[in-house]
Amino acid sequence: MGHQRLPVPVQPVMDMTRVIKSLRSTHRATWCGTAWTSRKISLCAACGLSLVAIVSLLVTPRAVTIHAQSPAADTIFIGEILTLDRSHPKAEAMAVSAGRIVALGSRSEVEALATKNTLKITINGVALPGFADAHIHVAGVGEQLEKLNLRGLTKAEVLAKVREAARTSPNGSWITGGGWDEGFWRPAVFPTAKELDAVSADHPVALSRIDGHSTWINSQVLALAKIVRNTPDPDGGLIRRDSAHQPTGMLVDRAQELIRRVIPKTTHAEQEHRIRIALQQFSRWGLTSVHDAGVGLDTISVYKDLLKRGELPVRVYAMANGEAAITHYLANGPEFDLGNGMLAVRSFKLFLDGALGSRGAEMTDAYSDAPQEHGLELMKDTDLERIVLSARQRGFQVNTHAIGDRAVRRALDAFEKAGVTPNDRFRIEHASMVTNGDLSVFARLGIIASIQPVFVGEYSRWADDRVGPSRVHWVLRTHDLLNAGVILAAGTDYPASDSGSPLDTLYCAVTRQGADGKPEGGWYNDQRIDVDQALRMMTAGPAYAAFQEKDSGALTVGRYADFTVISADPYKVPSSDLRALAIRMTVVAGRVTFDSAEH
Repeated sequence: MGHQRLPVPVQPVMDMTRVIKSLRSTHRATWCGTAWTSRKISLCAACGLSLVAIVSLLVTPRAVTIHAQSPAADTIFIGEILTLDRSHPKAEAMAVSAGRIVALGSRSEVEALATKNTLKITINGVALPGFADAHIHVAGVGEQLEKLNLRGLTKAEVLAKVREAARTSPNGSWITGGGWDEGFWRPAVFPTAKELDAVSADHPVALSRIDGHSTWINSQVLALAKIVRNTPDPDGGLIRRDSAHQPTGMLVDRAQELIRRVIPKTTHAEQEHRIRIALQQFSRWGLTSVHDAGVGLDTISVYKDLLKRGELPVRVYAMANGEAAITHYLANGPEFDLGNGMLAVRSFKLFLDGALGSRGAEMTDAYSDAPQEHGLELMKDTDLERIVLSARQRGFQVNTHAIGDRAVRRALDAFEKAGVTPNDRFRIEHASMVTNGDLSVFARLGIIASIQPVFVGEYSRWADDRVGPSRVHWVLRTHDLLNAGVILAAGTDYPASDSGSPLDTLYCAVTRQGADGKPEGGWYNDQRIDVDQALRMMTAGPAYAAFQEKDSGALTVGRYADFTVISADPYKVPSSDLRALAIRMTVVAGRVTFDSAEH
């Protein structure tokens, strides 16, 4: 397997004598003539600079200002550190000042930077660059933590949960939940309102499918929303119907908007609460950065409020979504770096199609298990091209949700027509079905594939039926994308997936098994990648996809002190045991946001 292409070229040190002379001329301090060696750190007694600091200036894209004396360390972390920096892959200690790494190397040499006020913390495990999730839904995670979790359940178990909720909830109150997947049911068919009616009493019930692109409702919700036999399908949506053309209780993609006017609205306080509990969960999962894949102005205002109060424990790269948010940012411009990199709003999220599981993903040819269906077009080409052009002119990245092969092709065509180059770093979110011909287009245009390795669990349950043997090899082709030279950024899409844990992302990418360990032997395991490729897809990939590779994605001098401590070295753990690893500590800007010893 080839290694993932590095987003930023590394310039090797070819002539150390010339380098030292150059540094001497700019350093403006007495040069002591210490013999430098590439095998270890040697601290210069006269200037306090370490070789790691000097070489890091040359092998990392960020230029670190050279001081006559290394800054005093606020905190020194001591233990086993895997940097994912190919020039200095391991260290025994890390010194941090003002949220950034100021030294890496042996314990004795890094501890020489300590003062009486320096805090020393022992790493109980193995430290890696902070895990990032390149595609997650933050408020959705918070909501999921508060409502019925239906993941992995049979239909009978789902109905039992609804019956219990109806028994214990106030009369007439809404029952909501999510995560069900008919792939676990036998037969694996979409459910009906009548099945919910039998267990829901007088409660309106709305249960979203695991992908978030369809909702199962009972007859009471159909009545409240006035969805009847002659209600037309909205543009980009589908009301599933029976043989008599009556609504069955399944709403797909834009048809879900028909019930939004009757579901109780989320207040600003409720949204902030959901975001808070989600961010806390992310810290427990070992995440130091998340890309929130589609938020409006209200959610962005919550992030800004939390930032002002110093209450953001995780870095957030927010993708603006919706007409109001996009219009606002096109008028006002991007927000690149708020709060020392804690928040950025410089990208737009666009939806081109739906999801494969709900048969909303846009296909060139019909679904194998539904010959009359080709999926849904959620955005027309003219609208896509208009926003892409406007975004480029105003300095915004465009991140398109595209799952079906036709949607992926439409996104690539729009990007190419607009003159998109690798410098724009445009993204296709999910890129679940990529044809052989489109692999090279991704690479040529520098389009980032923002993929979700945990989808292997869902796809293994029903993708063969959905797309058939002639197309199934296009689905979640991680290894093929890497080999084609495409830059990958890994995420989970949680709660629209089986798991939001980055350790499950690692496990699924390496084994091609779902978070539950199924299927045994993996699903189309020729698409497996190795541990190193997977870790870089979870660290350097998201950093590059968010224009943050100078500050994140590896542990080097000058970058943020963002790292995740896990229970063992993932390079030494059998692949079958990767999902048994545990998060021991999460650190953002040198501040511990989670410590398993305290929980």
